Amino acid sequence: MRFEAIRPADHIGPVKIHDVCHALELDSGSDAGAVSKDNAGTRRISREACSNIEKKLAIVLPVKNEDLKVFEGVLSGIPHDCLMIVISNSNTDYFKSEKDIVNRFCNVNKRQALVIHQKDPDLANAFSFSGYPDIVDEDGLIRSGKSEGMIIGIVMSRIMGREYVGFIDTDNYVPGAVMEYVKHYASGFSMVESPYAMVRILWRYKPKLIGELYFKKWGRVSEVSNRFVNALLSTKGRFETEVIKTANAGEHAMSLELAMRLTYGSGYAVETQELISILENFSGILEPTEDKVAEQGVEVVQTESINPHLHAEKGADHLLQEMLLPSLSVIYYSPLCEEQTKEMIKKQLIDMECIKEGEEVPNIQLIAPPQNIDLSMFADNIENIMPRFVVPEKSIYRIAVDRSKKSDSAQKVVVTDLDGTLLDSQNYSYTQALDAIRKLQGMDIPIVFCSSKTRFEQEVYRDELSINEPFIVENGGAIYIPKDYFRLPFSYDKVESDYMVIEFGISYQELRYKLKEALDEAYSHIEANNLGELSLNSFGDMTVEDVAKETGLGLKMASLAKQREYSETLTIKGSKRAMEAVFEYIKKAGLLYTFGGRFYEVTGGNDKGKAVKVLLELYKMNFGTVTSFGIGNSLNDLPLLAQTDFRMLVQGHDRRWSRMNISDIYKVRGVGPDGWSKAVEMMLSK
Repeated sequence: MRFEAIRPADHIGPVKIHDVCHALELDSGSDAGAVSKDNAGTRRISREACSNIEKKLAIVLPVKNEDLKVFEGVLSGIPHDCLMIVISNSNTDYFKSEKDIVNRFCNVNKRQALVIHQKDPDLANAFSFSGYPDIVDEDGLIRSGKSEGMIIGIVMSRIMGREYVGFIDTDNYVPGAVMEYVKHYASGFSMVESPYAMVRILWRYKPKLIGELYFKKWGRVSEVSNRFVNALLSTKGRFETEVIKTANAGEHAMSLELAMRLTYGSGYAVETQELISILENFSGILEPTEDKVAEQGVEVVQTESINPHLHAEKGADHLLQEMLLPSLSVIYYSPLCEEQTKEMIKKQLIDMECIKEGEEVPNIQLIAPPQNIDLSMFADNIENIMPRFVVPEKSIYRIAVDRSKKSDSAQKVVVTDLDGTLLDSQNYSYTQALDAIRKLQGMDIPIVFCSSKTRFEQEVYRDELSINEPFIVENGGAIYIPKDYFRLPFSYDKVESDYMVIEFGISYQELRYKLKEALDEAYSHIEANNLGELSLNSFGDMTVEDVAKETGLGLKMASLAKQREYSETLTIKGSKRAMEAVFEYIKKAGLLYTFGGRFYEVTGGNDKGKAVKVLLELYKMNFGTVTSFGIGNSLNDLPLLAQTDFRMLVQGHDRRWSRMNISDIYKVRGVGPDGWSKAVEMMLSK
């Protein structure tokens, strides 16, 4: 290819943004030199240079119920040496047809591709269990967003050993334009010096059919988005700039070194958010996230195509609500965005009827960088399902990820909640989990109980199941460690029977005293302010029979549940305002409360997470490398899960997952012990 003379670039710290470079020639011939300049100052990229990049380039083709003839035409425009990765969110019949078309195309042309459905449950599991559930929705499937599909493509490109990844929409009516886009990608990467690079394409024309074919220079959304990204940039320097011309460039490519490091915006915010992420993370305006990226810099190349971009029209609502609104939202909520720019954005959205007067700009969900995924584990997780992605069927492929870092000698530890997790929340049975428990024991994998239950309750289950590991009682009130369990010495607070005990909570007597004072003040406040009715009771004030009736426990277990040492269990019912008052006075007393699904637990500042952290450190001190797996079912388990390497959430009795403000959590389909068993099966298969 040949491009006009390179124009001056804008520098924002280590980030270099090149102004648009116009393509002059699609094929500039062969030459020993990869990139050269002539006397006129034009930049020439040889066929060999482009070909060298294409061999390292994966092209991601997102598709959703597109015209199959158009889709087939797009395939024909992808250069032979590029790996094609089709990410489909089409309905079942369409997906079958899409895969048949790609399979036939690859068979005839001696090529290989991946064809993946975005809603593949096994793929969602692979992402979640590899420490990257960020694109997985509450239903356990990958969300139906453009950026979510792109992230699948990025990770699969990395797994297949490619160095670059590009994106091309599959509603493009001009196969020649598709080929040109790939040539732009290859040329752009040939021209840059940094390994952290992006190439974004400005369409020369975007034709519309208005009685006749009208070649429009700018799209409405692009015009607005470009203006506000440039406004943002202008506030960070001394001079006004209009360097950004590709804020909504659907056709763009990145080095995987850069793509794996960016934060993405859900849906159609993705292209604008990529630029915002580069500026936030690598420009030096905010604290840089990685010194080595800052040292080598990030380059953004913008090129203008020769071919027009002709695609299916999707209507004004799609343009404004699905494209413009998300694009401006990620600018609006960026920490780089100043108040003046925010006001301009809000006014623009109101003028274009994207939002109403007085309405807030919607906040777009951001997706963590794909580099957070454990690629070695992801490679293991998809090994069994890769054959159904690869076409032609039964063709040979290679997963290019070094899995030698995995240590077979690494100690695994399972830290689990009891009620509603290992135990059924209605009848306290662990029968459905028994086989999984025996498998863990057969592999010498410790099972650590971490529950709101008392020491005496937990000892019953430990005896029945022959579990001899340390255990955490009463929401992290204390860790009970069997004598001689760890070979290295450690600090502890007391010896109780056959255990060395590390205490975190205050005594039950002190807790009861503080709680009574807090509740007395709360009752007075509720009565004085007419906040509504309130019914509150604690295990300490209830008879064994009352506890048995309230919990469904037998009398023996109810008696053990009353023998509390570090926490109090409450039943609270009443008006919302009255309950809020109770919680407020509990907090004022310096106490903590959590909700475990049926009861409230009050503690003196301890929680499950603090105890889990200390216990896992003891495991690491004695066994070296430790991989921890946390299993829970409710918000009460959030601190526990936050301290483990792999976090698994089983469904509650209503077959829903608790909402948790925590990243990297794997949602297991299955209620209580059934879900627990499935979580263990998944763990053991790795």
